[in-house]
Amino acid sequence: MKGFILWLKKVLFGSLSIILFLIIWEGASRTGLVIKSVIPPPSLVVQAIIKSAQSGELLMHTAESLKRASIGFILAIILAIPTGFLLGTFFKILEKALLPFFKILEKLNPFAIFPVFMIILGIGNIEKIAVIFWVAQWPLLFYTIAGTKSVDPYLMKSARSMGANRKRLFLDIILPSAVPSIFTGIKLGAQISFFMIIASELIGSTEGLGWYFLAANQAFSIPLMYGIIFVITILAVIINVLFSKLERHFLAYKESTFQVN
Repeated sequence: MKGFILWLKKVLFGSLSIILFLIIWEGASRTGLVIKSVIPPPSLVVQAIIKSAQSGELLMHTAESLKRASIGFILAIILAIPTGFLLGTFFKILEKALLPFFKILEKLNPFAIFPVFMIILGIGNIEKIAVIFWVAQWPLLFYTIAGTKSVDPYLMKSARSMGANRKRLFLDIILPSAVPSIFTGIKLGAQISFFMIIASELIGSTEGLGWYFLAANQAFSIPLMYGIIFVITILAVIINVLFSKLERHFLAYKESTFQVN
């Protein structure tokens, strides 16, 4: 019970600035300091969120956005991480030849190439998933390569001198050493995937949070528009927290593995 009270105090203290901001916002909107039709009070925004959730629209569009982002992100993990390991370990000459080209591709503005994806793949789920795959693969690839290069060369030499083959080198030395860098890439890729799916749904879509925001804007449903922004922000925070916890879990596992060894 004491631990719960301490946790509650910590949460409330950490949320104090947010609560104060919402109170000021509510008061400014209610008293006319800001234009209510342009910046509605938080109470109306919350009402719009509840109404949309009860109708099922908010949940449907949220699920669609998360589904698209997840598929593209998982596909990027499946391709980019193994490729990063191969280029960073056993095909270093190929990595030196391809890395400058990959860096150029990474710098391509995804918003500028939206039309290319739409022309090639049409307008729909495949095009949206392809966009997510495109933007998510680069942090995954580059951080995996960087992780393989963080391996202690003396540790590699010692393992080779003891007769370790490629499989043992990879499983016992390269993989554990690369884990922190890989999870940094995974966390960045997840965040980019979520925000990019919202952006991609603003163009040529009929569902998803991005389209829902655009529809609310066109219908001049201002409280709902702010509500969607709030939901997107909360989801982004949740994604960041989840992947941060996952990262800490795997890093703790890595440290315990080295201690056992």
